[in-house]
Amino acid sequence: MKTLHLLFSSLLFIFSPCVICAWQTRDSLVLTQSETLRYATLVNDYFMRTYPDVGAKSYVGNKERTSKIWTRGVYYEGLMSLYRQHQDERWLKYTEDWGNHHGWKASEKKQERHADFQCCGQAYLDMYMLNPAQTVRKTHIKKLIDDMLATNVVDDWYWVDAVQMAMPIFAQLGTIEKNERYFRRMYEMYMFTRNQHGGSKKSGGLPLFNTEDGLWYRDYNYDPPYMDLKEADKPCYWSRGNGWVYMALARVLYYSPDTVVHRQQYMDDFVLMSDALLACQREDGFWGVSLVAPLNTGDTRSPGPETSGTALFVAGMAYGIHAGILDRERYLPCVIRGWNAMCKVAVHDDGFLGYVQGAGAKPEDGQPVLFDRAADFEDFGIGCYLLAAAEVYQLGDVDLREPITGMDILPEKSDNLDFSWTLSGDKLKIGVLLDTPVPVTVRLYDISGNLVKALSVQKTKTGKNEFIISLFKESICYICTVKTAFAIKSKKIVIVR
Repeated sequence: MKTLHLLFSSLLFIFSPCVICAWQTRDSLVLTQSETLRYATLVNDYFMRTYPDVGAKSYVGNKERTSKIWTRGVYYEGLMSLYRQHQDERWLKYTEDWGNHHGWKASEKKQERHADFQCCGQAYLDMYMLNPAQTVRKTHIKKLIDDMLATNVVDDWYWVDAVQMAMPIFAQLGTIEKNERYFRRMYEMYMFTRNQHGGSKKSGGLPLFNTEDGLWYRDYNYDPPYMDLKEADKPCYWSRGNGWVYMALARVLYYSPDTVVHRQQYMDDFVLMSDALLACQREDGFWGVSLVAPLNTGDTRSPGPETSGTALFVAGMAYGIHAGILDRERYLPCVIRGWNAMCKVAVHDDGFLGYVQGAGAKPEDGQPVLFDRAADFEDFGIGCYLLAAAEVYQLGDVDLREPITGMDILPEKSDNLDFSWTLSGDKLKIGVLLDTPVPVTVRLYDISGNLVKALSVQKTKTGKNEFIISLFKESICYICTVKTAFAIKSKKIVIVR
């Protein structure tokens, strides 16, 4: 477990030469395929070890639930996505045992059209595609969807989670059956959710997707006049809710042929969301529970990181990169920072996954979100993480670090360079004394070694030069490094608020 060890090990490097904090920051810009697989295996092993009985029911909120509800369906989506990249037979058997236990059946009779009870069908169809001779794996979920196609009803997905739970099934069946009916109905249902399910009620006639912001309201309850509960001047864009739609679009694009009808619509929405999400990433690599209201962590006990939404955004962006939809140079650093943040901050030594918000519909639900607190359902957060692992794995080995120069290994003490600092509100003022005008780089790191801010100034003056940095509010302790072509100096900065 990391708990206190993480804090103290981070504090120790504050007093070490500045090369240590520079190494940790540089390392956060590196991916290795072997490490990606190692972390994914570690987290999944924790789940399989903790839940060896694939048919065991869960009891949350004094209610009994089967092991094929949406939470478990999301887990197996992630596991099957990872299996496509690395064929660990334990994973295949675990999934096959689960499907066999449930007879490869999805919803119970009363929930035949409900997306939450269809979600398991995605993994069933993945298993069918691995072995098409096993037709039982597709029979029931296909019947459920065919029954939906036999009606003209297209308003089932009134909350955005449903888009992820069910929409990819239509894409899978359309490809398996080579039948355009599934693709056409998928589009009709998606567009109804997108454009019609907002307002004062279900099917209220207003959009859930705000194309100006590139983000989604979770359902009609959360579109304006409802606003964020902490920052009341901002809309409520729930992180995981947006993650559900984002990953659904990625999976639809993956399962569908390039010629699928309305592909451009899905791509346009995916790119629009990608652009918005890029701007919402926190300085530490995570996304918070409320995308445009960073002060809202959902609970005063929650420090800010949230793993399930972060995982879905990392997964979607990584898919967009290797599918050629998103610009690699622009989005890859965001993906790497997000993935490494989850691995190095949220994953415990035994594979437990921290900072997962519990089930809910808004930032304040499923709280508090903590490093050592399990969500009410452990399965779906791990499923999101495995979805991210599968997509990041396909990026291979990546190194975005700047080349190492002699400046990076100079000792902390440098007699011909010094700086001071003062705090004014949330602005950190760095005063650097120079004997001669030279280019200066100022970098601010948090205690985990993550780069918070960086400034590079080419034109300076002899004497005192002032640089202003807006602080990352969640931190109280930083390392500030000032570097010129001739010297480097680091200091610990502790903020007392």
